Amino acid sequence: MTKEHSNNITFDQVHTKKKQIKLKDMMSQIAERILSQTKNSESLDCCPVCSSKSLIDFTEKFGFNLDKCSECSHIFCNPMPSEEQLEIYYNSEMKEFENEFFEESFENRVPIFTKRIEKIKNYISSGKLLDVGSAIGIFIEALKRDASSFHITCCDPSVDACNKLKSRYPDIEIYTTLIENLNNPQAFDLVTMWDTIEHIRDPIALSESISEVLREDGFWFFSTPNTSSFEWQIAGTEHVQILPPGHINLFNLDSINVLLEKSGFKLVDYFTLNGSLDVSYVQKFLLENSSNSIGEFLQTQIYNEQFASGFSQLLSDCKLAGNIFVIAQKVR
Repeated sequence: MTKEHSNNITFDQVHTKKKQIKLKDMMSQIAERILSQTKNSESLDCCPVCSSKSLIDFTEKFGFNLDKCSECSHIFCNPMPSEEQLEIYYNSEMKEFENEFFEESFENRVPIFTKRIEKIKNYISSGKLLDVGSAIGIFIEALKRDASSFHITCCDPSVDACNKLKSRYPDIEIYTTLIENLNNPQAFDLVTMWDTIEHIRDPIALSESISEVLREDGFWFFSTPNTSSFEWQIAGTEHVQILPPGHINLFNLDSINVLLEKSGFKLVDYFTLNGSLDVSYVQKFLLENSSNSIGEFLQTQIYNEQFASGFSQLLSDCKLAGNIFVIAQKVR
């Protein structure tokens, strides 16, 4: 086995056994509590990204409906969770549970960010960096181990997360707030945001806030689930990342392009760096679910170690893996 293949990251390494066992039950209980205590928002009559009114039902999960845009294929909660519903969700035991499994899988997640840092440095290798939604700081740890030259600032609305960040990284400037509340116009050379945008009700407003804090020609690096990927084509409406009211906007390359154009960015490049996560997830998914989407040949070969390793690399090379890493640049 080559060194590259031995470093493949698998689904079980970054999603602890406890998380896999408890996640669905916890989401069901919290969603039921939210829906019993609150009223829904009004339904949207158009896509929150491209504004098309051509919408189709996608699925229902945990009591929340999701639609799909026929124009840009964006998948979103409709109606969106209200501010009150999100307040309950993010102050429930779910956040503590999330931070707990991040801590437990911390070391296994660092290599994900190491690969991203290598890509970032191809575009910018120093300057003022704002990390949005830093959580417990796995990306910050990867930056520290890389001995990068960035001046790092973190922004996260969670008091608990920011306290942990301050304890772990006392030399870093930390804002306990949403990026929309930062008053730092054109203060940063790059913004990073990892697996956060899928949680946001209004992604265009968020993107405009990011543009405001970036200098002219600044870079925005972000990641999010990729619904046009191999694993999404297999799992479909049963995909593990369909987690409302947590995940409420699910993107693909088309909807990302629209989002960037609307908010003053251009798409510079994109990558899907961890095809091994797709293959290991689909292996588990097929053991627990029947699927007509994969075909008899692939369903047999995907459990062959040599085939799976080569196929993982193919997914990354062809940019068809399940998490998309986007490189965007401010143009206005």
